[in-house]
Order: sequence, then structure tokens, then C-alpha cells
Amino acid sequence: MQEREQRFRKIFSAISTLGAVFVLTEFVLQFFGRSICSAVGCSIAMQSTRFGETPLLIIGLATFSFLALFSARPRAAWEPFINYLLIASLASEGFFIGYQAFGIHAWCVFCLIVFGLLIILGALRLLAGEKAMIAGFLSLAAVFSLMYLALPAEVTVNFPENERLVLFYSKDCKHCSEIMNELEKSNLTVKHVDANRHAGLLKSIGVEKVPTLLVNDPYQKIFLTGTEAIRRYLSACTQAKQADGKPAAKKKSGQTGKSDSSDLALDIFTQQSILSRPGDTATATGACKEEEICK
Repeated sequence: MQEREQRFRKIFSAISTLGAVFVLTEFVLQFFGRSICSAVGCSIAMQSTRFGETPLLIIGLATFSFLALFSARPRAAWEPFINYLLIASLASEGFFIGYQAFGIHAWCVFCLIVFGLLIILGALRLLAGEKAMIAGFLSLAAVFSLMYLALPAEVTVNFPENERLVLFYSKDCKHCSEIMNELEKSNLTVKHVDANRHAGLLKSIGVEKVPTLLVNDPYQKIFLTGTEAIRRYLSACTQAKQADGKPAAKKKSGQTGKSDSSDLALDIFTQQSILSRPGDTATATGACKEEEICK
């Protein structure tokens, strides 16, 4: 029995260390404008937090580090602390997973991996005879269920994650019609999505006006609300195409001109950007509220 507990403890320590390395890797990548997760759900989940993703990454890193440290050198006094930390972490994951499932209807792959690691750690503690972990799994189920009951019911639709450009619009918005015409003339491939179908998701990240253009870059997602911000991006696209067409601008091996100009457009716009976070859309120029008839 004691040998079995020791085996579970070693596996627990190894997975805790893996979790700490995983979160640390994401933390370092954030400094270079990169991320382990390139899905839209990751960006939406992180941008909807009050203070951004950095505090959450620090908490996650500290949690896995403490679990790895205390399980590597077992002491009876540390056992309750490990259990309390895991119970609190599982309850928190019930909130994060519930928010993604019932709030924004989009999944953060990074968050799901952290969730999976914590589930495995909780199961290992339970198999090692720590019955206190039953409370952790019950807390997870309770918080997840409360999120289902508390968050408003929305029609779940597939978010266009694979599209480079996504325009959220309203049929009663004159500014949307103007931008849709301009986008059509620009020869850019843009997915048009009725904002009413994603009202809950958009409001949860602070986007309450249309037109809103999502620039779905693999390493960053930018929400541009209002005709002024979108036109600036279109202007950046024009500059990028002109720069990409010059003989001196050599393309990297294996890359097409389209991807080069798209990346360059985002670089140009980011340098000139007047809007980088969804929450900045409250004062957007040339925009209507989603439910407003704006003609």
C-alpha cells in the first residue's frame, strides 16, 4: 500500500512540474507577442479578464510550482495544504470551463490543457487515498453547474475560427453597409457574421457596437470597431500590398505573397493602431449598438 502511494506521489510530482513548465512557457511567449494557443477562444477568454492574462499565468505558475515542491519532499504537515490548493484550483477551473462553455461559446486550448492536468492531479491524490479530493471534484461540478444556471441562455453557433477576417454586422446599421461595400471593393476575403448570433460572446468581451472587424492573426486577435478603425486597417492592407509588390521586398521561402502582405498589414496597423482591445470600443467612431436601428 505504501509503495503504491509512493508511486502515485512520484507521478503527481512529475505532472506538477510539467504543468509549471507549460505555464512558464506561455508566460515567456507572451513577452514576444506569441502564445501556445492560436485559437480564437484563447484570445477571447484572456481579453475578457479584468487585468489581462498575466496575473492568471502567475497564479497558475505558482500553483503548479508549489504542488511540485511540496509533493517532491513529502511531509505530513504539507498534505492538507496540497489538498486545499487542489480543491481551490478545481473549483476555479469549474468557473473557467463553465464561462467558456456557457458564456463565450468558444474554447481556450491552453485553459483546457491546464484543466486536464489539474483533473489528473486530483485523480492521483484520490487514488493515493486522499478522500478530501472528493470535495474538489464536487466543487468543480457545483461551480460548473452554477455557471450553466446563472449565465443567460444563448443559441450556440460555431465561431468562424479559421477565417482570417470576420466582420460582425447588423442589418439595421448604415455604417455596416458602408464598410461591407468597402471590404468588397478591397478584394479581401471576409466572413460576414450577424452580430445578433454572437451577442452574448461579443458583450462578454466588451464589444457592444457594430461594425466590428476581427483580425484573426495566428499570434494575436484584434477587434476593430467603427468605420474609422476598420478603414485604417484597410489603408494598412493597401500599404502592405504596395510594399509586397516591390522587387526589393523579397519573400521568405515557402511563403506566398498573400500571407506576406497580410502579416505586413497587421504590423503596419499595430504600429498606427487606435484600438487594440475589445473594451476600447465604447467610444468607437462610426458605429451603432447591436440592437440599435442606425440609418
